[in-house]
Amino acid sequence: MSTTVVRTAYVLTVSVIATFGFATGSTAAILTSAALALPTSIVAVPGYYLAYGLLALLPGANPSSGSGSGGCSPGAGCHESTSGDLAPWFSVTTDLVGVLALTAAALLNVLLLRKVAHRRTPVDDDFAGTPHGW
Repeated sequence: MSTTVVRTAYVLTVSVIATFGFATGSTAAILTSAALALPTSIVAVPGYYLAYGLLALLPGANPSSGSGSGGCSPGAGCHESTSGDLAPWFSVTTDLVGVLALTAAALLNVLLLRKVAHRRTPVDDDFAGTPHGW
């Protein structure tokens, strides 16, 4: 199997597990994908939380759970409704950012590994530009 196929399969595996994790809200799947994307996921995960926090500052992203209405009527009991759910665009955007962050981390791992492997390739002195015997 060629190294290109292995590298592509690695990035796709991390991406699919991350997509499943964020789509279903599975913490185990998200952590699995972050573990597979180590060591660059050490930067990607805090980057995701930074983006999440910045998006949460936008108006309408995360309404207060204290907003809503409620009331009581004599003899009928009390009722209340809250409107503290996340905005749909916020949920979709943050899930997408999470998947992209972990996929980018896996891609960066592939690029770094490729660079390290290239540096370790031995160089034949006959072709390095020095005269023979020097």
